[in-house]
Amino acid sequence: PPADTPPDDPGGGVHRGASSPAGGALPTRWVERGVGQVRLLVPEGGSRKSPPRLVMRVENVGRLILNEPLLPTTAPAVRASDTSVRLALVSASLQPQSYLFRVKMPAEAEALLRAINSHIPASE
Repeated sequence: PPADTPPDDPGGGVHRGASSPAGGALPTRWVERGVGQVRLLVPEGGSRKSPPRLVMRVENVGRLILNEPLLPTTAPAVRASDTSVRLALVSASLQPQSYLFRVKMPAEAEALLRAINSHIPASE
């Protein structure tokens, strides 16, 4: 497979890709982060002080593998395949991160895509 394609993961899960700094020509390196339930945490009352966050912990272990805010600068999530959704974020350390969420059913991928995109705040 091409260098920017994540490894096959029949069980689902999340993969993270890190691009080279300053848009260099190095290929993306995908790292499997684990399998677990992803949660979209939305502050009550639509608080502007705290943006919605994507949080994910490893199943049965509880180790935090994803805890990123959805900021106005977040690009909309896209379908990478029938059962996966790709999301590019800028981490707290201002490094671009690309996440690939793999699910079992196409309907789950569509629901995840709609939920993420509907909670990305509009820029002011």
